[in-house]
Amino acid sequence: MENLESFFPVLNELSRKSGAIVRRYFGQPLEVEMKSDDTPVTKADREVEEFLRVSLEKLYPGFSIYGEEYGETDKASSHRWIIDPIDGTKSFVLKTPLFGTMIALERDGLPVLGSIYFPIQDLHLIGSAETGTFLNGERCQVSQTTRLSDATMLVTDPRSLIDHRNSPSLLKLSRKVRLVRGMGDCYGYYLVARGLADVMIEPGELAYYDVAPLHPILSGAGGHFTNLSGEVEFKSGQGLATNHLLHQEILNVIKPDKQ
Repeated sequence: MENLESFFPVLNELSRKSGAIVRRYFGQPLEVEMKSDDTPVTKADREVEEFLRVSLEKLYPGFSIYGEEYGETDKASSHRWIIDPIDGTKSFVLKTPLFGTMIALERDGLPVLGSIYFPIQDLHLIGSAETGTFLNGERCQVSQTTRLSDATMLVTDPRSLIDHRNSPSLLKLSRKVRLVRGMGDCYGYYLVARGLADVMIEPGELAYYDVAPLHPILSGAGGHFTNLSGEVEFKSGQGLATNHLLHQEILNVIKPDKQ
């Protein structure tokens, strides 16, 4: 079995090179297209994914690749790269620098390594349960908050507290925490992994490439990434990131049978 830490320098270099592409577009007027799923895409999304696919193919020709914009290159391999070139394209279009490039490595169908690069801040978060999680080379850990009444909770879209099918349980949780903020997309999970926030919750509509890096990163930082029922799976479209001390208490609040 390969040493996952051996991928760190490669992903760090490719992430920073892709960041140069993003920054080139960030200060310019953008043409935005709407895809069939009603999500936006720009030339920057496509160019970053093209760069990463070509680079990873050269370095690891036996690995499969699956990306948001260009689908799958299947090599029938035990390893597969998962690419989300700009997670938070809506933030990117709004010139709000809370977006990142996400890469995950699957082994035997499960994501085992995750990488998120924030090109405007030049922050690279990378980790796994096997190696630990690091921010720009320094080890990072989730918070040690033990009481919900002291916790900071993040949501991407405030409408999930109002008109989503899980709104009653999410509202119940929001009333038990100290602070609720809308730090969206991968940036919210980054804040949990760093120990700056305690809960990041998204009740639905996440694609696989949105979540694949998150379980390895949160696990390596001592936290949890599950769905809203507490299961480690990647098909429900749900995301719940917490520290290890609050996870079960949060599940007790938001599980349907606990409403």
